[in-house]
Amino acid sequence: AQFPERLIKKIIGCSTNENDVVLDPFMGSGTTGAVAKKMNRKYIGYEIIPEYIKMANDRINNCKEGELLNE
Repeated sequence: AQFPERLIKKIIGCSTNENDVVLDPFMGSGTTGAVAKKMNRKYIGYEIIPEYIKMANDRINNCKEGELLNE
């Protein structure tokens, strides 16, 4: 299930510090990886569906560290 970025931001923010690693074993569309990158965290994600892999890669590659989150 896809979650809003602001929910993922709260989870990452209260459980990690900058430069920590965030693991998402069911990456889907890449929301967690994108939020982690925007919050200056490293991230590891797994996905087996080629369409989702492309979607997640595009999403993460198109955001910048420190970028404001979509609220």
